[in-house]
This record gives sequence, structure tokens and C-alpha cells, in this order.
Amino acid sequence: MASEELSIKKTRQTHLALWRMLTRAVAPAMQRLNIGGKLTIGFGVLLALLLFVVGLNYLVSIEAVRNINRTTNLSAPSAVASARAQANLLRMLGEVRGYLALGDESYRDRYRLANDAFRADMGTLEALLRAKGVSATRAAGGDVEQAMREFSAKLAAWKPLPDQLFELRNDQLRREPALKILITDANPLIATIVASAKAMMLTQQNREATPTNTALLVEVASFQSSFYAMVAGLRGYVTTGRESFKYEYQTNLTVNETAWSHIAKSKVLAPNEFTLVEKISKSRTAFLELAPRMFDAVEGEHAREDLYLFRTEAVPLAERMLEILDSVAKHEQQRLQVDLGSGRDQLVRAQRIIISVGASAVLLGLLLGTLFRENIAGPVQRLTRVADRVRKGDFAARAKVESGDEIGKLAATFNSMTAQLGENLEDLESRRKEQETAARRFRRQSEYLGALHDTSLGLIARLDLTELLSDLTARAAQLLGTEHGYVYLVEDSGEALKRMVGVGVYTTHIGQRLIRSEGVAGTVWNTGEALVVNDYQNWSGRAAAAAQMDVTIRAIMGVPLKSGETIVGVLGIAYDDASALEFGAEEVELLKRFGQLASIALENARLHTATESARYQTEEASKRVREQNHMLESLSSKLSKYLSPQVYASIFSGKQNVEISSIRKKLTVFFSDIADFTATTDKLESEELTELLNHYLTEMARIALGHGATIDKYVGDAILAFFGDPESKGTKQDALACVRMAIAMQKRMQGLQAEWANAGFKLPFHLRIGINTGYCTVGNFGSEDRMDYTIIGGEVNLASRLQAYADLGGILLAHETYALVRDEIEAEELPPQTIKGFSHPVPSYRVLGIRDDQQVPAGVVCHIQEGLRLEIDVAVLRGAGRADAIKVLEKYMRELRG
Repeated sequence: MASEELSIKKTRQTHLALWRMLTRAVAPAMQRLNIGGKLTIGFGVLLALLLFVVGLNYLVSIEAVRNINRTTNLSAPSAVASARAQANLLRMLGEVRGYLALGDESYRDRYRLANDAFRADMGTLEALLRAKGVSATRAAGGDVEQAMREFSAKLAAWKPLPDQLFELRNDQLRREPALKILITDANPLIATIVASAKAMMLTQQNREATPTNTALLVEVASFQSSFYAMVAGLRGYVTTGRESFKYEYQTNLTVNETAWSHIAKSKVLAPNEFTLVEKISKSRTAFLELAPRMFDAVEGEHAREDLYLFRTEAVPLAERMLEILDSVAKHEQQRLQVDLGSGRDQLVRAQRIIISVGASAVLLGLLLGTLFRENIAGPVQRLTRVADRVRKGDFAARAKVESGDEIGKLAATFNSMTAQLGENLEDLESRRKEQETAARRFRRQSEYLGALHDTSLGLIARLDLTELLSDLTARAAQLLGTEHGYVYLVEDSGEALKRMVGVGVYTTHIGQRLIRSEGVAGTVWNTGEALVVNDYQNWSGRAAAAAQMDVTIRAIMGVPLKSGETIVGVLGIAYDDASALEFGAEEVELLKRFGQLASIALENARLHTATESARYQTEEASKRVREQNHMLESLSSKLSKYLSPQVYASIFSGKQNVEISSIRKKLTVFFSDIADFTATTDKLESEELTELLNHYLTEMARIALGHGATIDKYVGDAILAFFGDPESKGTKQDALACVRMAIAMQKRMQGLQAEWANAGFKLPFHLRIGINTGYCTVGNFGSEDRMDYTIIGGEVNLASRLQAYADLGGILLAHETYALVRDEIEAEELPPQTIKGFSHPVPSYRVLGIRDDQQVPAGVVCHIQEGLRLEIDVAVLRGAGRADAIKVLEKYMRELRG
């Protein structure tokens, strides 16, 4: 019994050894074949065996032969075709993904090859399914026909997608909507705004350099520069998607808004600039509306249209087609199992006849199954496990390329895609670290600016120096990631350093003294250079007092504080042994900046002391000057009552020297007098006369000064004034102002008459006025000790003579004055008059009023032009009077025509 068992054991071991040898011998040949070849060999061997068995068992197993034939010819090839179609579809999806990621044309070429193979496999699968018939597919446990109809619909939807994706990948404007908006919509608006802004700059540069024009030029320049920065930030964000460019755009948008608001509200724009402002406003409004659209496009899921289309349409379609192919394969496998089971049941009857052949078939089937498991199922399972590792984030995982078949190629492609994804993630991680570094630097810069702002406010507010240095040291320490820092200042004797400020561990021992070269502070004081010690415990120059501190200092850094070229102190920052940080070049540069702020604070304290002393002396001097100025102002105010305001202002402003001098100048001279003033006022008491005269002269002077007249003198009730010196608005405007003043005086005189009558003075006062324009001599006349600012000349005499010839309450103009004001003043020409002192008759004109003030009564026809004055009251002219008037008009019309 024991020997029999031993014999059986040896036989089993021999069979296993032979089995292993056979498997190892066949395996290399199987690895060189593709999946189709392997399946063909396997099923070919099975078919040969089946044919042999059928030949032996034909009579008893006709139905079994039919089932096996159907399995061999339809079910097995269908499963193979379905598997190959899945593999090719995966290849197609991978090649599309690779092209979208890298843009390499080789991916498109491989896609076309995979697509051709896929279509061939699908053609084979559809032909096999049609050959099997609908009833057979339903009998297998699923509606394959319905699945294939769905597959055809999905495939039809898939066909145009790769070409669309390739075209999108090659067309950047279609692929990136934000870039398309920038190029097609925003660039024309940008060009319009830039051109218009340049035109405004050129216009402003050519205008007079007044303060308002200069301010507007500055605003236009600010608008132009901030707009350029906005466009640069917007372009950078659209092309890179970096938030720093978006921040640059938004920051400059605020500056641009401010500049544009000032420009749009400016009241000093040139005529052509209004058109430019309107053009800029329209283009700028349209441009600002495009920016949010570009931001949404960059930040949305449509930032890359090709990837979005691939992700939302191509991938779901491919996955669904793979599921359908997988279901078809499962259906075919189930059908294969059913057919094989039926065949086995039918072959039971022939089992005794072909037992030896069946045993051989079983052995061969096991061999093929083992080989297929190792060469098809095994690689697929291992590839699936690697894919699951990649899905969980292990991008270092790689699939082993075990053969040259489709699975091996799929593994190679999968490895390539995994490597590319790993590189992309590494690139993203690198960019994230760069952004974190930039953010850290920006935060440090912001903290430094905050310290600069607080220091500036402290200097302005004259805060306590110790408090300011303590806050600055604490801020520097916090920014560098620690809480320890100090400030030493050089004593007045210059022999030692004294700790003035300490934070963290240095809060204690305020007032500690160090000599030159003692410790870090003493060394920095001695060398005048920044010092970094990252191994402070082993540094030979460590101060003896360092051993007494409660915290162990691991690294320390100090920078000098300077006033000009003189070192006045040391600023230091330290890391304790609980920190892993070290000082580098960036930290040294940052601490130097804080050192500069501390130096400014120290220098400001010194200047503040000196300034306070100087301020006290200045205040004392200013007090004495104010007292002198007050006395001079009082004196000048009194003197101004004796001079015309224009003369007073020109003398005290330095425009006119107080010396005997005169010039020839064209002036408009005014002379007024109250008719029969002396005879009328003889009955009045002197007090009443004085009150009336002063009241009259005050009212007239107010009107004269309101119109810009220079009052020369008062001669009793007569007033002599002139226009054109020391200030002039031009000869015509001076003459017009003078006539308007005279009209206003006559109107006021009527009001004064009413007031005097109400006060009990019934005085028949009537004002006569004469006005002339011509060249006069004006200036200071008299002696060095006493002089008057006045005018002389024949034109002055003519104004005085015209006054004498004027009607009571009337205004008489000389010809030259009338020529200057006739467009606005209505007057009638009088016959030339012989005036004493003038050899020829003098033409004169009686003022009727201001043209705009003249109202034509209803029914009156009025026409006035140079050389003609016509006024007809149609309502009054009736009957014979109207006929006489017509005859007179016809007579003069004949004379005009003749």
C-alpha cells in the first residue's frame, strides 16, 4: 500500500514537472503573439479537437456539433472582436487625450490607426451578431440588438467629436474664449482709447501752461499710464490665468477711475477735447464691460473649450461605448457557456468512446487556459491594479509591459499618460510653491510698508522715540518669524552701546552696556556692516551676558543704524532653539530696511529737538513782526482813504513807484457836476450841506468803483474819474464801462432825489455828465515832498466842456467814445458845437440808454443803425397826420436814392 502511494506521488510530480516545462516552452511564443493570434491558436486547437471528436461521435452528437460550430464561428469571435474593439477604443481615447495635452501630431496619426482598427473590429462584431440572429442573442440573457442600436447612436455622436477637438486644439481663439474676447472685441476699443488719450495729451501740451491746464495734463497722463497697466494686467491674466495680473488690473482700474473722473468733470477742456472725452467714455465703458466676461471665461469651466468638450462629451460617450461592448462580450461569454454546456451534455453519451481524446483535450484546454491567464487575463488584471493605484494618487506607479500585443501597447500608452500626468502635477505643485513664495514676499513687503506708514505717522505725531523703536522692532521680529529683538544706541560719550529697546527675551536688562567688538551689537558697531550668526552658541564673539538669558539663542543677526555716515546704534533680531529658521540674504535685506526706518526715527528725534528750539525763536520773531505788520496795516488802511483803490493797490503791490513820472495813454475821461449846486445849497446850514454832499459822493463813488473807475479827485460836487490806468480791460471795454457807470449814476441820482425829498430837502438837483476818449498824460505830478496821481491834457478839458453842454440829467459823449460804444449804447447825434478852447466845432452825442434796456412800445416802429434813426408811432398817426408823414418819408427816400 505504501509503495503504491509512493508510486502515485512520483507519477504526480513527474506530470507536474512536465506540465511546467511545457508551459515555459510555450509561454515565450505566446508573448510574441497579439491577442487575436493567441485566441486564434487556442480556439484553433480546440476546434481541431472538436472536429476530431465530432468525426468520432458524428452519429450520436450531431446537435453537439451544431452547438460547437455556432460557438466556434460566432460566440467566440464575437467576444474576441468585442475585446479588441474595447482595446482600440481605449487607444483612441488615449490618443485624443494625448493630443489635447501636448499637441503632438503623432497622437493624431496613432488615433487614425486605432480608429481604423476599431471600425474593422466593429464591422466584424456587427456581422457576427447579425449572423447569430436576434432570438439567439435574447436567449443569452440580454437584448444585444438594443445594446448595439444604442452603441451605433453613441458611435455616430462620437465620430465628429475627435475632429472638432483637434480643430479646437489648433485654433487658439476658439479654444480660449477669453483670448477671443480680448483680440476681437477689446483690442479695437483699446486702440481707440489710446489714440484719443494721445490726442488729448498733444492738445494739452500745446495749450498755455496755466495751473489748471497743467493739472489736466497730469490727469490725462495718469489716465493713460494706468490704462496701459490695466491692459497689460488683463492680457497677462487672459494668457496665463495668474491672479497677480488680475490684481494688477484691478489696482490700476482704481487709479484710472480717479483720473477719468477728474478729466470728465474738468471745466477747462478745449473744444476738440470734448469730442475726445466722449469717444473715450464710450470706448472705455464698452471695454470695462468686457473685462468681467474675460475673467468669467478664464475662471469658468470653459477656460479651455477643447478640454471641456473632451471631458463633458467625448469621455462620457467613450465610457458608455466601453460599457456596451463589455455587456456584449459578457452576453457572448454567457452564450458560449450555454453552447459548451449543451455540447458537454450531448457528449456524455460518447464519453466512453472518446475518453482518451477528451482527456487530452482537457489537458490541452488547461494548458491554453493557463497560458491565456498569464498572457491575457493576468496582464489586464495587473494593468487594472496599476490604474487603481494611479486613481488613488500614486503617479509613480507603472504598468509592466509584458508582451508586444494590444495589452502591452495599452500598458506602454498608459505609462506614458501617467508620466505626463505626473509631470503636470509636479509643474502645478512647482507653480503653487512659487505663488506661496511670492505671497510670502508680498506679505513681508506689506508688513514693511505698514511699518513705514506707522513710523511716518509716529514721526509726524512726534510719538515717544522709545515707543516707536519698540513697535518697529516687534514688527520686524514678527515679520521674520520670531519674537526676540533689540535696539542698542551709542551713548553721548561715544564709548559704549546702551540697550534702549528689547522685545521677547531681550525685554529684560534694558540699559545693558556693550563696548566695541563685544557681542553681535558691538561687532556691528565696530565694523559698520550687517552681521549674521546662524550658530550663536558656538560663536567665539558671544557676549558674556548672553549666558544669563532664560532662552537659548540659536541664530542672531544685527544691522547698523546710521545718521549720515555715523553709526548711532544697532538693530538685532534672533531665533531661539525652538525655531528651525535661519537668516539669509533676504532676511538681511529686510532687516536693513527696518534699520533705515529706525535711523530715520533717531534722526527725526535729533531734528525735532533742534527744531523745537528754532521754532521758539521763530515764534518770538514772528510775534514782533506781527505787531509791526498790524501797525503798518492800520496806517495803510488810513492812507488808502486818500487814494483811489486801483492806485493804492498798484503802489502797495509794487507795480507802481512813488516818484514823479508820467506816461501818454489812451483813456476814457468822465466828468460830472450838479447843475446850480452852489446857488441851491446857499440856504442850507453847513452841517446839512456836508451831510448831503458826503452822501452824494459816497453813492457816486460806490458806483464808480463798482465799474472799475479810477477816481481822480472831487472838486466840490464835481467828480473827475477815468478808465484805462492803472488797470485796463481794453479801450473799448473801458469806454463801455464808463458809459454804463454814467447811466447807473443818473438812475441813482433819481433815487437820491426821492430820498432827499422824503428827508425834507426839496432840492432840484440834476446831474450833468460829459465823457471823452483820447490820449492823456497820466502819472504823478507835484514835488518830491507832495504829489498827486492825476491826468492832464486837452481830452480832459473836452470832457469837462461836454459836461457843461449836457442836458440836465443827461450824458454827452465825444465822437471817439461814441464810436467805441455804439453797438451797445443807444445815442442820438447833436449838431456840432463850438466849444471854448477848441478851434473846430465838436460833434457830440446824447445818450438815450443801453440798447438791451430799451423797450419799444406796442404800435411803434423803431429802426436804428449807423447814420439812421427811425421811430414811427403808428397808433398816433391818423388821417392827415399819417398822410403828411408819408409825404415826408417819400421826400427823404428820394433824397437817399438821389
